[in-house]
Parts: sequence; structure tokens; C-alpha cells
Amino acid sequence: MGNHRRDHAERRRRGVSRGVVATVVVLLLLAAAVVGWFAVRDRSAEEAEQAARACVEGEATLAVTADPDVADVLRTLGESWTAGGPVVRDHCITTAVTAAPTAVAAEALAATTYDPSAAGPEPALWVPSDTAAAAAVAARGTDITPRSVVTSPVVLAAAPTVADGLAAAGSRWTDLPALASSADPLRLALPTGPATAATLVAVATDPGTETQPLTVDRATSPAAVSAVSRLALAARDVPADIADVDAALDTIVRAPDPTAAPVRAVPVTEQQLAMRIREGQQLAAFRPAGPTPMADHPGLVLATADPTARAAAAEFLDYVRSAPGREAFLAAGFRVPGESTDTPDPIVGLDFPAVDPVAPVPTADARAAVLGTAAEPSRPASTTVLLDVSGSMESIDGGSTRLDNVRAALGQATGALSGDGRLGVWIYSRGLDGSRPYRVLAPLGPSAESARTGLDALSGITPQTATSTYASVLAAYRSAVENWSPDGPQSVLLVTDGPNDDTSISPSSFLQSLADAADPARPVRLDVVSLADASDIDTLRSAAGQTGGDVIVTASSDPGLAGTLERLTSAR
Repeated sequence: MGNHRRDHAERRRRGVSRGVVATVVVLLLLAAAVVGWFAVRDRSAEEAEQAARACVEGEATLAVTADPDVADVLRTLGESWTAGGPVVRDHCITTAVTAAPTAVAAEALAATTYDPSAAGPEPALWVPSDTAAAAAVAARGTDITPRSVVTSPVVLAAAPTVADGLAAAGSRWTDLPALASSADPLRLALPTGPATAATLVAVATDPGTETQPLTVDRATSPAAVSAVSRLALAARDVPADIADVDAALDTIVRAPDPTAAPVRAVPVTEQQLAMRIREGQQLAAFRPAGPTPMADHPGLVLATADPTARAAAAEFLDYVRSAPGREAFLAAGFRVPGESTDTPDPIVGLDFPAVDPVAPVPTADARAAVLGTAAEPSRPASTTVLLDVSGSMESIDGGSTRLDNVRAALGQATGALSGDGRLGVWIYSRGLDGSRPYRVLAPLGPSAESARTGLDALSGITPQTATSTYASVLAAYRSAVENWSPDGPQSVLLVTDGPNDDTSISPSSFLQSLADAADPARPVRLDVVSLADASDIDTLRSAAGQTGGDVIVTASSDPGLAGTLERLTSAR
């Protein structure tokens, strides 16, 4: 019996032991499974990371095109970013920066088919000199809202003594045409480039609306065309071998006497000037009063690029705007925008004052119109205004007499004339000066002075009797030919409201006498503004036609009369 109990106890102990062993085995298996799972997970993550590092989608190049002003810094930043091994959409990215003048790149990007021979490989990221140029890629579109990478105000670089003199005079951007064409001219070089384009836009801007973007209407107005033309014509006196910014700056620096140099000033960016001054060159910045044009270098991610290139461009821009990029651009003399714009440290001869206000970006059409005028400037006009003061000019039109309407329109028109043109003011009827049917109120002379003299005299004139149009036109035309100047277009502007009633000259005799008075070597145009549909309008059309002039039929009460007179008395 005792042996039986001992056998049973032994069997129980052996069963328990086997159970413990089984439990331990199960636990060990579970632990091994867990460890194995983590190992597989970690290995998978490592393999994924290795696959990413290995660029499973291959290599890709981010093509960047930049204005030469910023290209070197962007190239250095691109090399630094590439060295960090950026991977975008499983592609290893290499950055390639091409320097191309903004105008050249803009033309290539605006073309229906991109031509890489013009501006290098087709970019995914374009950094032009300024936002005004960005209109070239409007058809391509941009992937993100463009904003400035760096900025640099446009200034006039000059010798320190010249810059000090300009600053003391308090000159504005809109004063530059007068300074350039004065007796002691500024001798401003206008090499092709963004800074010159911005300067021309500033010159064309109306001081009364200078905080608004320049519009095409203003850019093509007689006042703007005259201002830009005067500046462009004066710049033609700069020697032809001074064709770019560097040559102009070299000429200023090397001149023994800055005031006698063939170039006294040239538009540049503040950054271009800073680099020269850091090299020890004797230069300074003149900052004209008024809104300051800005080279704002926007970063444009082009929507026509492939998705990988666009994503890479966005990441590169983030890097460029990070601390390394900001430091690199500040060291190169740029201002870096942010919550508060960072500026380089002042240097001897150049500080970096706050810019306020910044000139608004002109419309694309306005900018193109200004550059078109600068390329083919209009010369100052010489115009003799011949005004009918016969009895019919006392007729009421729109609440005032025709004569009063014309007086008011002439006042508006001549108030916008440039100072370098010439103007004469004549009136005619019959017997106004002895036997002569006309009287000279202001002889052909400087526009502003003659306009004041003529309008003052015209204010006391009352309508007379008859209308000796043909005899008066012939006298004014012969006088214009005799006083002809090679400086610009010459014309006689007839403003009349009725037919010629002086029978001493027939229409055919008038046309022949006008042809005889003409001199091909001294061309004078006859323009006609008819305030009524006169019976001899065909004769006047023939007279204008044989001199290359225009005939415009309008009412004296027409609000557009002043604009018509302004156009016909301005450079064309």
C-alpha cells in the first residue's frame, strides 16, 4: 500500500514537470516570434531607408535659370544642397544653375517652343531680376505663389562728389530727363538691363499717381513718351564703347575728374554697387526721391515642369531661404526679405537705408511700351498753332463758345508739353494786323514759355468777322519752314470751325502755293482739327495729305479735344 502511494506521487511530480517544461517551451517560442517580428520590421525599415538612399527611381536634375546677379550665389547654394543628398519622390536630386540675363530667359520662356540654345536647359525654377519680367511666363503658370528670394533697390551709381551734388538738389526720378538734357548734362548711361528698365519706368510715372502701378495709358501718354525720349536721346551722347554696366562703372572710376567724365552716372542695383565699393572703388549711391524701383528676384516654380522637378524646386527654395541661404546672400550684398528685411552691414561709402515706399510693379504692357519708346525715342516737336477766331467761333457748343472751349483745351494740352519742344501761337480772321488776316501771339519758341505768352494773349481775344483760312495757313507754313529745326518733327496745327471765305485765293491756288512752300529738306506737316463739317473740308484734307498730316473732325465741346491737341503738339 505504501509503495502504491509513493508511485502515484512520483507520477504526479513527473506530470507537473512535463507541464512546466511545455509552458516554458511555449513562452520561449512566443518570445522568439516577437523578437523575430521586430527584427523583420527593423530590417524592412532599414531596407526601405536603403532603397530611398539608393534612389529607386534613379537620378534627376533640378534645372535652375537665374539672372546673373544671383546666379553665383544660387550655384553655390545648389552645390551645398546637392551635397546633402536630397531625395525627392525617390529620386536623388542634382542641382544645375544656369546664368541667363532676365530679358533673354524671358524671351525663351515666352516662346511656343523652348529653345535651349538661347538660355540653357529648360528650367523648373526661374529666378529673374524682378517681378515685372515674370509676365513672360504667364502662359506657363507657376506651381506656387512667387515671392522674393532676395531684393536690391535700384540706385544711380556715381562718383561720390557727383552723388552728393544730386542728393543736395533733392532730385526725383522724374527729374532725370531735365538733368540729362540740361546745359550741364548728367551724362547718364542707359545700358540694356533690368536696372535701366526700372529707371525708365520710374521716369515715365506720373508724380501724382506714383504709388499706383504704371499703366499703358500713362506709359503711352505724350508726357511719358516725351520724358522717356528725352532721357534716351541724351544717353546717345554716351560713347558707344560704354555699352554695359561694368564699362560705365569703369569709366566713372577711372576718370581723373568725375564731373568731366563721359559718364557721370549709371543705373545699377544696390548689390552691384556694394560689390564694387567693397573692392575699394570710389563710387557712391544716389537715391532719387520718390518710390524706389526694386530688383525683387522672385522664385518662380514653373508649372510646365514635371512633378519631381517642381517638388525639388520647392524644396530647394526652402533651403535657399533658410539660414545658410540668408547668410550667403547678405554676404553678397543683397537684402533678404522676411518678417523684417535683413540688410548687409554698412560699408564705407554705402549704407543700406530702409526703402519706403517701394515702386509698384508696372503692368506688362506699360513696361513694354516704355522700353519701346526708349528703343525708338521721339524727338521734341516744333508746332505752330493757328487758331480760327472768326465770328462763327462765338457759337455756343456745350454751354460755352467754341473759342472758350478751345482756349480751355489748349491750356490743358500745352500744360503737358515737354520743356525741350517749341511752340508758336497764331490767330486769324481778317485784318488782325493791318492788312494781314493773322496775328502772332507768341513766336515759335520754348514750349512752356510760348504757351504761357500765347494763352495770356488769347484770353483777351473776342471772335472777329471773316475767315481767311488759306492766306493764314500759307503764312504760318512758310514761317515754319523758315524756322525749321533738325531736332524733331515740325508742324502747323490749324484749328478752325468754318470754310475759307476769302475769295482772293482759290482752293487750287492754295494747294499749289502750299506745295511750292514745302521744302523736302525741311519737312513741315500740316494737321487740321475741324470743329465743324466745313464745306471746304476736302481741300483741307488734300492740304494735310500732301504734307503728311492728319485731319480730325470733332466738336469743341468734346472732352477728348485736349488730348487730341496734346497729341498733335507733342513729339511723334
